[in-house]
Amino acid sequence: MNFKFLLRFSLLFFFAYVSLGANERQSALKYLNALRQKSGLIALQYNSQLSKAANAHARYLVRHQKNGHYERKGKSGYTGSIPSERVVRVGYASKSVMENLSINARTSEHSVETLFTAIYHRFVFLDFDKDEVGIGSAFDKKNTKISSSFVYDLGSSAVNELCKKTFPKKNGFFYMQNLCRNSAHVIPQTLFLQRQNEIREKNSMIVLYPYPNAENVPPVFYTEHPHPLPGSKVSGYPVSVQFNPAFYKKIKLKKFRLFDSNGKEIKEKKILTYHNDKNHRFTKREFALMPLKRLEYGMTYHVVFEATADGKRVKKGWKFTTKNPYGRLYKITKKRTEITVERNKKTILYFEPRNSKDILERVMFSKFLQVHYMDQNTLEVSFPKSHSAKQYYLKVSGREVILER
Repeated sequence: MNFKFLLRFSLLFFFAYVSLGANERQSALKYLNALRQKSGLIALQYNSQLSKAANAHARYLVRHQKNGHYERKGKSGYTGSIPSERVVRVGYASKSVMENLSINARTSEHSVETLFTAIYHRFVFLDFDKDEVGIGSAFDKKNTKISSSFVYDLGSSAVNELCKKTFPKKNGFFYMQNLCRNSAHVIPQTLFLQRQNEIREKNSMIVLYPYPNAENVPPVFYTEHPHPLPGSKVSGYPVSVQFNPAFYKKIKLKKFRLFDSNGKEIKEKKILTYHNDKNHRFTKREFALMPLKRLEYGMTYHVVFEATADGKRVKKGWKFTTKNPYGRLYKITKKRTEITVERNKKTILYFEPRNSKDILERVMFSKFLQVHYMDQNTLEVSFPKSHSAKQYYLKVSGREVILER
């Protein structure tokens, strides 16, 4: 029997290549702001200087086939070792920026969605202090390991404006240093905190994510760097709660629970907080429930959260629904599965992970069958129109699927 192979890193190769223009950047900004505003945060304003820095770094990553926030001096396209160096190089006055990036996303929206899946990167997009953003990207039409990169640089317009002014030092005042393009430039601490709080106070007191009644939420989280669940390759979509520092100081978590639509609690979980986050990325006002197993497709989940905030009880309860792939979904759990597929309908094969490291490494399938990754546990299968075999075979990770037409 003739078989074809699909390796896991094919995820890097089958994306379409397009050039990113103003419309695509606008689409990314629109989608990012839609998620922020539905979560209770203000929209980010577009900043051309931040975009220039983001674009330069995106091109650097694709050119040198790298993934990360750092550049090496002397390499072609180098514009700064770290994000703060890159933004001031293009004229941005403040070094107080945050950067998010992703590689090999199909579109800008897919890029944003992927970053929201990763808890540390999500908190960057949902930051209370930032109110402007620059977006950049780069694509490589060649069959390369890194075919696309999307970079997002977030800044504060308030801090940027303060960095454009001069504040003579006076006795009895505290000053903030190393925030501006000129490291010797100082900003009065009281003024800095005042401007920072002006942005924070425009946002909701508490941010929940996925936001209440959210739909089409991805059911899975794979990895990010650094990894919040070391050793895991596949787990469930994180649920997070953030308290706005403009309104809250001391938070004590009491309860954080997740239930499926049948009322069954998801007990295999890890609650991440400032105190147990090994990567030290959480603040004292950020909390995340990390399901240790994938969530189900097309399931509505109910979250129950309770804490004491500055001595007052805070209770939150809300729901969200995971996405359901378009087509007929088949859940594969056995070593051998026989399926009679429906004609004229997409066939989706979801291989339920058997453990936290069970992702599809290598797929072997009948010749003429067309197979694409939807994620690292889910495959979309298409049948050839010109060949009418009664059976097709697919083997992956010790499991075999027989598809009958």
